[in-house]
Amino acid sequence: MNDQDEHTNEEADERKASDQIRKRKIIIIILSVLIGILVLGILGYVVFRQMQPSDSIQGTKDKIETTTSKEELKKLYDELIRSSVAAGASEAEILALLEQAATETGDQSYLAQKDSYTIKNPSFSLAPGTYQGAQSLGISKGNSADAVFYTTDGSRPTTGSTEYTTPISLPEGTTTVKAVEVNTKGLISPVLEGQYIIAPATTTETQSNLTSQEFIDKVYGVWYAQEPEHNVVVTISDSEFTFTRYYIDGVINGPYTVVSTTDNGGTISAPGYVEGHYMGDILVQIDFGVLGDNKININSNANGNNWGEYRAAEYLGSGQYRLPFDPGGGGDIVVLN
Repeated sequence: MNDQDEHTNEEADERKASDQIRKRKIIIIILSVLIGILVLGILGYVVFRQMQPSDSIQGTKDKIETTTSKEELKKLYDELIRSSVAAGASEAEILALLEQAATETGDQSYLAQKDSYTIKNPSFSLAPGTYQGAQSLGISKGNSADAVFYTTDGSRPTTGSTEYTTPISLPEGTTTVKAVEVNTKGLISPVLEGQYIIAPATTTETQSNLTSQEFIDKVYGVWYAQEPEHNVVVTISDSEFTFTRYYIDGVINGPYTVVSTTDNGGTISAPGYVEGHYMGDILVQIDFGVLGDNKININSNANGNNWGEYRAAEYLGSGQYRLPFDPGGGGDIVVLN
């Protein structure tokens, strides 16, 4: 083969390589265009889905403003209420729509529907906090006909989350439980949240005294006793202690200090009052008794023997606790900051 033939072959190879590169570029361009069209299509669909309920609701509202027929107004309000629920309107917004529908159509049956659109809140059987040994957490429904959904990974629960049917086992470590209640109309309650820190179970032979902070973490909450003659409510925050026998003039109320601790309790000091007059600081002993039973024992006179058993109030979330009675005419909800 002479030099001219070799040169001709090299040119042919170069042309072939150039054609292959050009074809690859064309394929890449085509694929890029197709991917771009697909992405735009998906984005357009998402935007369309997001705008559709809003547009439908606004369109229905516009029709309501121009409609005078009572029967047509009922149909439009029915449609508006359904669309608003599907779009995630709040309970307050739905109840306001029902009132508006009743006023403008003259049909009072809309007001009778209020109960079915009212969403109750769930509650935890165990107040958030630190516990020793495995615990079971129950969730109570505000309405037996509703459903409760929960998560244990800290994420916001939805109707696609685990539905509550049996108590939740809390393992050692930190678990954040979030729950929502969903009524038959699809309305969702505010999120109920609680963080539970489960320490390993210990025995009296190996367990040392609690630190002051461990003691405060365990005793934090609202506790109550129902006695034959009067009810007793004890509230304990990080810094304030209140011990009130209702309809009795004596009360312990104010900032407290941890005087000492044991392996399962401790003693605090807090100001005592009689008929509003400060009578000096009072020593109060607290024993946690059996771990996990949601009860504590309190001796409100550490110089004597005035022990009593107190149950944990039902925790509702956001620092709110529900008592099984109205202690002083202010309702059965206690807010602990």
